[in-house]
Amino acid sequence: MMCWPDQPAPDEGWPVIYLLDGARYFAIASSLLSTLGRPRCPMVPGVVVAIDYPGPSRRERDYRPAAEAIVAEANPHGGYYAAGMDGSAQDFLDVIQLELKPYIAEQLPLDLQQQALFGHSYGGLFTLNTLFTQSDAFQHYFASSPSVWWNDRAICRAAETFAQQLAVQPLLSPKMLYVSVGEYEQSLERWETGLPAPQRVALAKHRRQRHMVDGIRELAWTVQQPGAVNLQTELFIFPDQSHQTVSLLALQKAFLYHFRRQY
Repeated sequence: MMCWPDQPAPDEGWPVIYLLDGARYFAIASSLLSTLGRPRCPMVPGVVVAIDYPGPSRRERDYRPAAEAIVAEANPHGGYYAAGMDGSAQDFLDVIQLELKPYIAEQLPLDLQQQALFGHSYGGLFTLNTLFTQSDAFQHYFASSPSVWWNDRAICRAAETFAQQLAVQPLLSPKMLYVSVGEYEQSLERWETGLPAPQRVALAKHRRQRHMVDGIRELAWTVQQPGAVNLQTELFIFPDQSHQTVSLLALQKAFLYHFRRQY
C-alpha cells in the first residue's frame, strides 16, 4: 500500500517512509500526512510505503536476524515459549533494497537522501538490525518498542559491536536513530492490578523478565556515544503507554520528525 501527495513534487523529490506491519499503520499514516502536511502545518508532504503480507504473517522470519541457535524464553506459566520461525532479516532487507525501493523510485520522484524506516516490536528489532548491519539503507531509523529481549538480548550485543565499529570507522553520512518505548512495558498498568491473581502475577513476571524499558534505555545509551560521528540517537519513554498502545504515538512522532517543515 502506498500514498503520495496530489501535487507536483519538489525539485529534490518527495521524502519517503517505509512502514513495517504496514496494514496496521497505513490508515493513520495517510491521515497524518493529509492532516499535518498541509500549508501552515508542521509537516511537508511525502510518500508512505506500507509493507505487509497478503496472507499469513511471516514477520518472525522476516523481522528477526538469523541466529545459530535461539535461547528459549521462559514462560511464566511454566516451560518455555516456542522459538518460532528461523530469522532471515537480511533476505527481507534485500527484497526492500533490491526490489521494492527501485520499484517505488520508478513510480514516484523520491528524495533518496530522505528515506526512513519505521517498525514496532519485532519491526523495531528489524529497524535496529538494519542500522547496525547496513546503515546506508536509510537516513532515519524509528524503532518503536524494539524486542530487545529476543534471543537473550542479542540485539543489545549487536549494538555494542556497532558502537565499537563507530569508534574506529565513523558513518560516512548523517543518520538518525529514534528509539522509543512505553512506560508500562516493564510493569503492570493500573487497571491490570485488578486482574485475577494468577493472571496478574504471570503478566508481571513476563514483563519484568523482558526488561523492555531498561533494555531499550541501555541500548540507546550504548550507541549514544560522543565519538559516534554522524549518528544522532534519541530516546523517548512515552508516559502512560503499554506495548499495545504506544506504537501510534511513536508513529506520529516519527512523522513529525521525518517530514518536518524547515523554516
